[in-house]
Amino acid sequence: MPYQRIPARIDTDSRPPEAPAPATLPPSVARLAARTRLSAELLAAIMAVDGRTRATLDDMERADALADVLLARRRQRAGRQRPEPTQDSADRSDNGITAAHA
Repeated sequence: MPYQRIPARIDTDSRPPEAPAPATLPPSVARLAARTRLSAELLAAIMAVDGRTRATLDDMERADALADVLLARRRQRAGRQRPEPTQDSADRSDNGITAAHA
């Protein structure tokens, strides 16, 4: 029988161990982490809506694709410059339809 080290103390605490405080991540790693979290949340939502307990590969690929699209839209919105208000933009409602067409 090979030698097995016996722990000096057995932890009987039912709580999971605390994770160390996250260090500042490089932007590329932070983006990947955000995409992974969003993809996992979307997969969970897909499963909940469908009332299933097991995911298929198609479900995972769909969640990843949705996460990519949502994050791209978020980047696009964040990258847009807000133009100076003009008379033409003052005539538009929040959804971009002119007041004359509303």
